[in-house]
Amino acid sequence: MGALLSRHARGRLVSVAIAGLVVVASACGGGGEEPTVSPSPTVRGGTPAPTVTPRGSAGTPVSSPQALQEYALPAGGFPHSLAIDAQGRIWFTELFGNRLGRFDPEVQAFQEWAVPRPNAQPHGIAIAQDGSVWITYIGLSAIARFDPATERFEEFSIPTPNSGPHTLVFDANGQLWFTESRGDRIGRLDPATGDIVEYPVLTPNSVPYGITVAPDGSVWFALLRGSKIGRVDPVEGVVTEFQPPTAGQGARRIAADASGRLWFTEYNAGQLGMFDPATGTFREFPTPTPNSRPYAITIARDGAIWITEEAGNAIARFDPATEAWQEFPIPSPQAACRTIAEDATGVIWCPESGPSNLLRLDPSGLVNP
Repeated sequence: MGALLSRHARGRLVSVAIAGLVVVASACGGGGEEPTVSPSPTVRGGTPAPTVTPRGSAGTPVSSPQALQEYALPAGGFPHSLAIDAQGRIWFTELFGNRLGRFDPEVQAFQEWAVPRPNAQPHGIAIAQDGSVWITYIGLSAIARFDPATERFEEFSIPTPNSGPHTLVFDANGQLWFTESRGDRIGRLDPATGDIVEYPVLTPNSVPYGITVAPDGSVWFALLRGSKIGRVDPVEGVVTEFQPPTAGQGARRIAADASGRLWFTEYNAGQLGMFDPATGTFREFPTPTPNSRPYAITIARDGAIWITEEAGNAIARFDPATEAWQEFPIPSPQAACRTIAEDATGVIWCPESGPSNLLRLDPSGLVNP
């Protein structure tokens, strides 16, 4: 069994308090090749890493519910993606640290596990219903499952070499879908058998990036270089692509709302995009800060759209009903939050890749100026 890393450190609160800024913004098909199937997985134990000194001890969050807080990772590592488990713990990948990490907000403690193989570059992350943690090895063309109880990794090789497995999402049936950023494919892994099926996208060299599952079970993805969004029919395996109005907009990450509409960040265009499959129509909304490089996206339970702005160094909230924005600057410079998620209490979390922090924002205390 892989040993728990010695990095079991208290989180350091590095900054607090920011007020919201409100800005109102006006609104401005086909089948693929036959899928392929993978071989069975291999099982490995986690590898302990050398002892390190934490960068700080636990901080005390301010009592104000407005507080925006940042917690420094024990030893850096470039946190890339995060997911939140049923206990409210924050799991994250460390792309350059070659580690899987966990932060418990209740006790403000970090734990980290080195992945079994060097240069794996843990990237995307998703948590299954059974509590297992799934990550992509973008450097090794593989997917790994981590069991928190046994601290063991189980690895699954992707049939396409150098596929660049990127982002993960589970569907309602427990199937794991993922994008292959260098393989121009969408993959599906069956955790029960370990089999992987791949569906080629229609646009070559398109860099499949974000992925989401709509309420009807259809799988949607964003093509960063292809500047399109697409859909996989999980029953028929048919891939269809859709072209947003702005050419070269750089569709990056994507999320489905409760009505089945698709929301996606237009990284190159500085816009939030929306596609309604029921009507086949797009809408686009400029972000509050021009050319902000919108990156990550999530949809809160109240229907609000939350995004991160890489160039703007901010988190922004968009209300689809009023089409109004709120924007919240991130205290640390060049934070580069690449994913964003809401926990069960409505708190927003994102990993700051640049300074190697986790950011916590509680919307319940945010006040408009």
